[in-house]
Amino acid sequence: MKSLVSVNGKIQTPENAVISTLDRGFLFGDNIFETLVAFHGKLLDLDRHLARLRQSAAELYIDIPWSDEELEFELNEVISQIEAKKVFIRLVITRGEGLGLKVGESLQPNKVIYVFPAKVEPDELYQEGVSLKRVVSPTTDRGPTAKTGNYLKSIVAIKKAEKSGMQDILWTNSSDEITEASTANIFFIGRIGDNVFIQTPSQMSGLLLGITRETIIKLLIDAGIPCEESIIYSDELPKFDEAFVCSTVRGLVPVKRIGNQTLYTCRKNSVYQHIERLYLTWVQTQLGFRVDWNNGVKVPSKTAD
Repeated sequence: MKSLVSVNGKIQTPENAVISTLDRGFLFGDNIFETLVAFHGKLLDLDRHLARLRQSAAELYIDIPWSDEELEFELNEVISQIEAKKVFIRLVITRGEGLGLKVGESLQPNKVIYVFPAKVEPDELYQEGVSLKRVVSPTTDRGPTAKTGNYLKSIVAIKKAEKSGMQDILWTNSSDEITEASTANIFFIGRIGDNVFIQTPSQMSGLLLGITRETIIKLLIDAGIPCEESIIYSDELPKFDEAFVCSTVRGLVPVKRIGNQTLYTCRKNSVYQHIERLYLTWVQTQLGFRVDWNNGVKVPSKTAD
């Protein structure tokens, strides 16, 4: 299927799209970005993604000269030219072009929009779950982080995890606090007697405040299901028997193992499965139709007998 890239409004195929070799996003990772998903041409959660893009820009002193309306128009323009049920979108704003770490005020930011048919994951990912290798970060950055293009640390860590038979990583900061997976937030589910409790790492442990994470927390609270944002230390992991990661493109993915600890997220009638149904129902209300999250195929809505 066709993929497209728009560079400052000029739409090309990926192999023909051009940006200067002096672009600071290429030279220094001096950029911010948002990952979005669209089903049948309809963007999910655009307003919140653009709001976070501007928060990242403000934190890093990157100017965004385009209005939300201009960005939305261009996103929809590129998406409309892709024939795919589910598309992956990456909206990148770089600081502009120039060498040297010290920059002036006259740089013109570059805008790059990637639109690709979304990868269809193996069914086993959603049916059996993902395995995570816990990796300790050498530093602890308190508070929420900006969404930038600097992922080299995660890339190397994932390669090491794969060599040990694991599929992804779970970051622990230098204070032994769980933070997030490589490109996803994480939720843990445990039990005390008949009572279920759900926890997700606190932003003060240093993590990206994911859009899907925010949605899950709100859905749980609205449904009367206790969900706590809290500092979770690595030695607390054994008290949980379910976990799942969440991100914009993959949605909710169960976790089957963290290191040597086996989790039972995919067992029959697990709490996770109830949360997944809650989330997919919310997605349906946003889109106006129900989809298979993985491949974007429209599915009939369930009706009462």
